[in-house]
Amino acid sequence: MKKEVPISKAYHLINTGCVLLITSAHEDKKNVMTLAWQTPVSVKPVLVGIAVSKSHFTTQLIKGSREFTINIPGAELLEKVKKCGMFSGREVDKFREANLTPVSGKNVKVPLIDECIGHIECKVVNEHITGDHVFFVGEVIAAYAREDLFISTSWAEDASLLHHLGGKTYYTNGKIYTT
Repeated sequence: MKKEVPISKAYHLINTGCVLLITSAHEDKKNVMTLAWQTPVSVKPVLVGIAVSKSHFTTQLIKGSREFTINIPGAELLEKVKKCGMFSGREVDKFREANLTPVSGKNVKVPLIDECIGHIECKVVNEHITGDHVFFVGEVIAAYAREDLFISTSWAEDASLLHHLGGKTYYTNGKIYTT
């Protein structure tokens, strides 16, 4: 037997992807936001997509710089990930508020987050309005991960990636966390 899911909550059925911290910067402003709506979109060239609310500060910064970085946090950063989703970067320096360390990227002006276990640097090649979100398509120009946690072409079992299950619920390595 199956129960009906409200259409407004249907995305929760498929929204179990890895939780990311997206960094953006333009001129003298920088920001970090929690994001779970992401996907690979092409192999040649290597493209990834992120969906960001039109109203978010991150959207403004990405549109200005045409760059963003994807930072992959481990489960030990859950409290910092939550904190980055609680405030607007227009009003609060989320790097300082969440006690995260911005470090320079190799090929972009947007900072990376030192505490994260992986990073993907992207240049925006396209954007699409998708309802109340902007879907940014970024070409991957650099990617790195902790060598002890990324073996050959995949994450090691003990990488402890965070997955958002909806609302205040996260999952990692067989454990569910409700915040």
